[in-house]
Amino acid sequence: MVQSNHRQEIAGLVHDKSVEILREVGFCAPEAGILARLDSAGFPVDHEAQMVRITPDLLDTALKTLPRDVKLYDRNGEIPARFEVDACFMGAGTPVKVFDLHTGVQRPATRLDVCQLVAIQDALTQVDIVRPTVTATDQGDFSDLVEIAELLRNTTKPVVHRTLIPEHVDAATEMLFTLAGGVAAFRSRPFFATLCCPISPGYFTPENIQCMLRWAESGVPITLLSMAMGGASAPATLLGELIVINTDILAWIVALQILFPGTPLLYGSVSAVLDMRTGLLPLGAPERGMINSGAAIMGNYYGIPSMCGGLSSDAKQLDAQAGFEKVTTAIPLMQEKATIIYGVGATDAGSTISYTQMIFDDEIIAGIRRMWQGITLHDPTEEVELIKSLTPRGNFLTARHTVRHYRQHWYPKIISRDTYSTWLEKGETIEAICRRKAQEIIANHQPSPLPTAIESELEIIMRHHLPEFRFES
Repeated sequence: MVQSNHRQEIAGLVHDKSVEILREVGFCAPEAGILARLDSAGFPVDHEAQMVRITPDLLDTALKTLPRDVKLYDRNGEIPARFEVDACFMGAGTPVKVFDLHTGVQRPATRLDVCQLVAIQDALTQVDIVRPTVTATDQGDFSDLVEIAELLRNTTKPVVHRTLIPEHVDAATEMLFTLAGGVAAFRSRPFFATLCCPISPGYFTPENIQCMLRWAESGVPITLLSMAMGGASAPATLLGELIVINTDILAWIVALQILFPGTPLLYGSVSAVLDMRTGLLPLGAPERGMINSGAAIMGNYYGIPSMCGGLSSDAKQLDAQAGFEKVTTAIPLMQEKATIIYGVGATDAGSTISYTQMIFDDEIIAGIRRMWQGITLHDPTEEVELIKSLTPRGNFLTARHTVRHYRQHWYPKIISRDTYSTWLEKGETIEAICRRKAQEIIANHQPSPLPTAIESELEIIMRHHLPEFRFES
């Protein structure tokens, strides 16, 4: 977290240093066709080194065309209630492993896991934006398209995902526009955003760039999502890492706005710092919440929504470590007004999704949101008169005021507040409660179905690329 009087100072400094790097060194665009497009658009390009620099004029033009009113809608065209007033929480994604709901054993994730985890997010009241959260490893090279299709079918909430190869963007946008009722309808109320991740510092793969350009051409909101590692792909100081994050993102804010003016963009970071003792990337470290709160500051500086990694944990099971790390990495993002907090269901340093953790994360978010409301300032005349009437040693339990107001306090659905003997008598752990709740949702929750004709069209689109594809009845 940052002291409020330092936010603008940090943002201004990081922006200025990023501009210095992009003017003097630039960023890499490792493909001749992309370099040619940027060259034609007025960027100084070194074709041999595959490096692109920005100029003050390009920067100024890009920031003027950058949309400041980017929103994500749900499938019914409504804005999530919290999108403009509070942080939205979103499912994590998309590792190839899952902790099995029944055995707890780590295993490869499948299409069935995608469907079930999307349905659980659809049912959870504290999850605002849905991701597949896992990769459908049984779907081969078409896993990304299968995951997008199942997202569109199994939730009405806003959704976020990515494509693995440029050719899949066309199929994905065809599905999106079919569901929206056309290109114009989607662009006016987008319910899907994608993700594109640089390789810090200053590099995107050719495939990722081609995906970005195709998404931008279609007008789909793009999250420029840094995955910088402090001490490895970025400096070890948080400020130095934030400069790398911002330089990578600002480079493509400028490039995309020059090539496709008005492209809706989100400022993203799931960055962390390297653990030098183990060589691993701990996503539950306090520094993760700190560095990604810096990304939220920069998103606010540019006036665009931010998507920041938090609610993270390195724990391998639902335990005290998970609870500590989830809260530690989420609170700084709330403090710095991140638009979207990315991490529901994530465990094992983001490499495995847990069904039970996803259920308990909903409880954690509810508690955090209640805490974040703070003390409401209002006219306390009624309370003062009540206090006077019951002083000394009065009991407020039966007062009408208490009856009217006690429900505003938060009451957990999973955490136990029982006495020890009652808790012992019930004999159900938090892990067991979460497993039961996940199983109940899978068995009973029915996401609002797509119109039959739309579902059939989506299936036809998918079968063009994957002939054996079928939606399960």
